Amino acid sequence: MRRLRTATRVVLAVALTIAVVVPVLSWWGQPLPLALIGAVVAINSTVGVNDPERRQQQVTTLLTPLPVTAALVLAVLTARWPLVNTVLFLVVIFAAVYVRRFGPRYYPLGMVAFMGYFFTMFVRPHPDQLPALCVAAVAGSLAAFTLRFLALRDDPEGVLERGRRTLHAQVHGLLHAVRDVAENPGSVARRRELNNRSVRLNETALMLEGSVGQLTSLDERGREALRQRILDVELAAENLLTPLLRLVDHPSGGEVVPHAVAGLLEVLRADPQELRESARLVAEQIEQQGSVAVAMAVRRLGTCLTELTEATSEFDEDRAEPEPAAEDEPAAEEPEEETGLQRPELRMAVQVTCATALAIMLGQLVSPNRWYWAVITAFVVFISTNSRGELLVRAWQRTAGTVLGVVAGILVAAQISGNLAAELAMILLCVFLGFYFAGFSYALMTFFITTLLGALYGMLGTFDATVLETRLWETAVGAFAGVVTAVFVLPTRTRSLVRTNTEEFLRGLRDLLRDTGTELSERGEVTGLQESVRELDDSLQKVVRSARPLTSYRLRSRRNQVQRTVTVLSGCAYYVRNLAVALAATADMVDEDTRGRLAELLRALADAVEAVRSRAQVGFEEAMDAARHTVDSLHDIAESLTGGPTSLHRTIRWLDRTSQVVEDLARELGTTGEQRAA
Repeated sequence: MRRLRTATRVVLAVALTIAVVVPVLSWWGQPLPLALIGAVVAINSTVGVNDPERRQQQVTTLLTPLPVTAALVLAVLTARWPLVNTVLFLVVIFAAVYVRRFGPRYYPLGMVAFMGYFFTMFVRPHPDQLPALCVAAVAGSLAAFTLRFLALRDDPEGVLERGRRTLHAQVHGLLHAVRDVAENPGSVARRRELNNRSVRLNETALMLEGSVGQLTSLDERGREALRQRILDVELAAENLLTPLLRLVDHPSGGEVVPHAVAGLLEVLRADPQELRESARLVAEQIEQQGSVAVAMAVRRLGTCLTELTEATSEFDEDRAEPEPAAEDEPAAEEPEEETGLQRPELRMAVQVTCATALAIMLGQLVSPNRWYWAVITAFVVFISTNSRGELLVRAWQRTAGTVLGVVAGILVAAQISGNLAAELAMILLCVFLGFYFAGFSYALMTFFITTLLGALYGMLGTFDATVLETRLWETAVGAFAGVVTAVFVLPTRTRSLVRTNTEEFLRGLRDLLRDTGTELSERGEVTGLQESVRELDDSLQKVVRSARPLTSYRLRSRRNQVQRTVTVLSGCAYYVRNLAVALAATADMVDEDTRGRLAELLRALADAVEAVRSRAQVGFEEAMDAARHTVDSLHDIAESLTGGPTSLHRTIRWLDRTSQVVEDLARELGTTGEQRAA
């Protein structure tokens, strides 16, 4: 639905721009193709502006005509001197990429500057047409502003409600995947789908928590409570997996699991007011069959779903008193500031400039008049890629999409050429589909944009099959230039990026454990862990994304180690999420001595994580020995308690698993720099 909303905004912004600019250009006596710059600005303003606050987004959208106008003026005035024009193009490309280091506002401004300069090569306007181009650019920006902030503005409350339904749907999907595994226990594909469902649930929860921050009807304490409920639902669903899968692998699981899943699905279909009672009845039926762990998980899931439903449907009434100002805390360790070519923005700016320079030289060998297609390919394959592995995948996807798009473009143009209404409709349809699939498949987006060009050339009266064929060859040349540059100019190896992101994950894990231990020992409570947990989740997603070229596009023998590392990190994040929930309740029920032991264990685990990073004063084995000694004493305390499992038992269980996964990380990554390099 979010991709649908974005694609709808884009196509309506383009349509509105054309509807406004074309009559103005016709009255002005200017060529109608000049309206395309307005469409380009509308597209970039709609999808490229991602400032954290709405007010900042509005300002950035209104600023987009400035850089595109400057680029248009430079390109048009220097067009008579090809060498100067080309050198300035490279300068614009470098600046468009480098300015990203100054903040999110400068990324879309740099993109529209590049697109403005590129546009002059496509349409070749005259100097007296500059005022018309500026008017079109302003119209595109205003159209994007109108669609995004007035006509189809984001509704945080509506997004939250849809997100709640999506979260329910993801829980449904997770349970259906469990049922499929129960029916096909030996199927590797079914278990892989179950893992994918778990990942989607986590991504949905992250998206939903992001929308909570935009709720102006709640104060910070109310938003924090809502985030906690979302996290509770996610963990409740994930915690079902272990007992259910244990039953699947047990000889008697074939009878218990289908019944449990069927009952859970009935619970999820119940009215919000009936969720808790329905979950209790299902849990009792499952418990009578001897599956106590599953029954407890079902009860918790029902409770969490009820609380989430109440929180999202009644957020107008769910107000809290403003929370007191947070006390100053010692600043966490900041990574060393990168300088010179160590800065990723500068490295990428140099790489993109070299790639486009090579694309210009090679592209002119293919076509002296249409070499700019090679340039734009070399430029865009670098955008949003952080390693040469990602770039190789993106270059291949763009080339494949272009090959199929050329064929489709020829067929489409042959059928609708000369029919203006059909050509406009096809262009808008391709714009919609291209941006609908942009976040799903880069190859599909490229396919629809290339198909669009067939209709566009037909509308301009310049269609020829050789034009699209030239685009295909120029795309291949641009992709080749990008790959060569990624390999030989300041290369960033995919494995190196995975190690960097893993380092960031470990740093976040260390800070979370250490800060929690300090808070527990000094204040006797644990609060505000949700933000730290989600930062850890974000770090995990960076590792997963950066490792994808190695885990999805390499031979199995070459990707096993990376997959194991990603799996261990995923397990670590999962255990820490559960630990964060259990610790808050445990801190309230135990005495000061037990809180001190818990704090000591958390600090020992933090030291062990620091040793895995090879930066600790305490050795890994020494830190783990201290952790084992402390956890043994905590087990003794827990065993002395009567009355069944308590929050202390749950906390110790998650601490045990966190300790185990830290040891797994040490084995996978090594505890010294030499081991990790090997």
